[in-house]
Amino acid sequence: MSARRIAVGDWISFEDETHRVAGLDGERLRLRSETGRLQTILLAEVLNDLTFRADAEPVRETANEVTLDIHAALEGLPKAVQEAALSLEAHLLEAMTGYRSGDPMKALPGEPKPEYDPELPVVSRVAAKATELGKTDRWVWKWWKRRTEQGLWGLVDQRKAQIRNPLKNTDPRLVQAIREQAAAERLDSTGTIGGRFLRRTQNRLEEQYGAGVVPMPGRDTFRRVVAEILGTGPARPAYQRISSAQQPDRPFGNVIATRPGEVVMLDTTPLDVMAFDPVTSTTMRIELTIALDVATRSILAWRITPEGTKAIDIGLLLADVMTPEPMRPHWPDVLRYQMLTPTADRFLDVDERLQQAAARPVIYPETIVFDHGKPYTSEVVQRACLRWKIDLQDARKLKPTDKPHVERVFGTIRVQFSQHVAGYKGNNIANRGLTVEEQARWTIDEITEFFAEYVVAVYQRAHHSGLNAPGFPTLTVSPNEAYRLGIAAAGYVDVPRDPSMYFELLPIAYRVIHPYGIELNHLVYNADVLYRYRGTKSPYQNGLWPIRFDPRNLLNAYFLDPADGTWHVLRWVHALAEHTPFTDITLREAKRLLTSRGHGTDDQDAVAVALVGLQNRTDAPETWKTDRKRIFRDANRAAAQAADQKRSKPPVDNHPPLTVVPAAPDQDDSTWGDIDLTTIVPAEIYDPTQESR
Repeated sequence: MSARRIAVGDWISFEDETHRVAGLDGERLRLRSETGRLQTILLAEVLNDLTFRADAEPVRETANEVTLDIHAALEGLPKAVQEAALSLEAHLLEAMTGYRSGDPMKALPGEPKPEYDPELPVVSRVAAKATELGKTDRWVWKWWKRRTEQGLWGLVDQRKAQIRNPLKNTDPRLVQAIREQAAAERLDSTGTIGGRFLRRTQNRLEEQYGAGVVPMPGRDTFRRVVAEILGTGPARPAYQRISSAQQPDRPFGNVIATRPGEVVMLDTTPLDVMAFDPVTSTTMRIELTIALDVATRSILAWRITPEGTKAIDIGLLLADVMTPEPMRPHWPDVLRYQMLTPTADRFLDVDERLQQAAARPVIYPETIVFDHGKPYTSEVVQRACLRWKIDLQDARKLKPTDKPHVERVFGTIRVQFSQHVAGYKGNNIANRGLTVEEQARWTIDEITEFFAEYVVAVYQRAHHSGLNAPGFPTLTVSPNEAYRLGIAAAGYVDVPRDPSMYFELLPIAYRVIHPYGIELNHLVYNADVLYRYRGTKSPYQNGLWPIRFDPRNLLNAYFLDPADGTWHVLRWVHALAEHTPFTDITLREAKRLLTSRGHGTDDQDAVAVALVGLQNRTDAPETWKTDRKRIFRDANRAAAQAADQKRSKPPVDNHPPLTVVPAAPDQDDSTWGDIDLTTIVPAEIYDPTQESR
């Protein structure tokens, strides 16, 4: 084998591509291809490759040439320049064919002229045309050749048809380095183009080609070059560049759905509205979760929750998709389900729930598309989809373009709904107002009602630019009309109706039934129904008893009696009248307080005392802002849990009501007797401002 010498700066041929040696450390080569691609590879692997050639021709660094569409370039010329070129072409055609149009079938009056008779020799006709134009024969032949090679563009006065190419005199290595550097810092914080970006680009060029090999332009010229290549890319706000970086590096595809329910997309986004709690006088960030049918663009279900959507919210959202939306008393009859489709009467016979339903499609989903958020990948959602035979399809991480329809709907909601609600805070900090918290005055329940009215009365009835009637590409329809057409073509699928649906979607915890009840989340629950099963093994394989619980309200748990198949409420043994519904978040905070005080989380009395203390502390006027938010979040989640439970068959609850009436100090209860509270006159309220008077 003959000796081969490789040094930095040499050009080699490898894998049918020409590379320049950018670095060499003895065992590894750093190569830069003629297209600008960098790679590091073992020297032995390069030398043993059959495609390796050490005598490759250096790649000539060409200028940044542009190739344009000639017809588009002609249309962009001034009208006088176009008419001059067309007139010259007519003269040349007349000289060569005898007709200005070049076609005997389109002869103008008086054509052909005697001096341009097609029977005459071409040389004679060219000489006559040169005399007419005051040119030489050679001039006519030159323009005819240019017309033959370049078409009409060859006859254009090039002095008046300069092609814009601002990068013509820019080194192509600099252009490539700018593109590579922009790609490298697309996730970085925003910097200046003439400062950090210029310095990093220069460092990249020196690393690849050596110091001073590629000349750097001045700051102003560099800014203009970057603007021509990338626009304002490097100087855009970071959130915009990060969002653009999430776009796929290939043409966008289309998610095609031909019938209602074929593809349903789920997603959660922060709603750009601050919610208000009049009890604690605090505001809270909230989130919106929706289910969108791709075929009809219908919003099938929605959930507005405090920030931090739970898996149970997503599972129950699937149930909402298959549950009719109830009519509100103040809504007009035009918003009833009967107005949704002319065949609604037949559907009402199939599903009696539609009698009092609003005009929102009720669809049985076939495929669910969701992202990689923790609530969507939970066991609750997996179990719900398995229960209803729904296929799951997850989108790629950090690729919102995999769900373009639902992302676009969020934009529509922001424009049509969010920005018109008191407490609108904008979609980013740059658009946020100064007094957002002061303007917020709607609770989560009120915002939910407003949003329900917006969906039923506005969104579902408005024509959608992305929806067209089949066979009529220019006829746009509304989501309700698309649902009507889809039902007519594919038919109506009856959705499942199960009164135990709510309980089946709750998380499961397997426990032993002790004489004192069951332990769940370091809390003890009990009920009369557990008496017969205490100390026994369950009929399930693990021998433990499944207990259902709702993280949004841990006051109760739920137990399915295998004897008769009824659900029973298990009450926390320390639940008192002063306990407000609390979530798993509040429970974790109480456990944290216990741990900090040296107590164990298995001490039930300590847990109860800590919880009461926490709730009393959050109710005080001097409480911290974070504690006010916690009690606000717990109250709203408890209200949502109660609303979801009402949709199911009520469980058996043999517990007495949580009411405690304390006795008067040092008095017997029997001395009070029956008191008519309406006869009691309230005491006057002390006003210190009146004391001086």
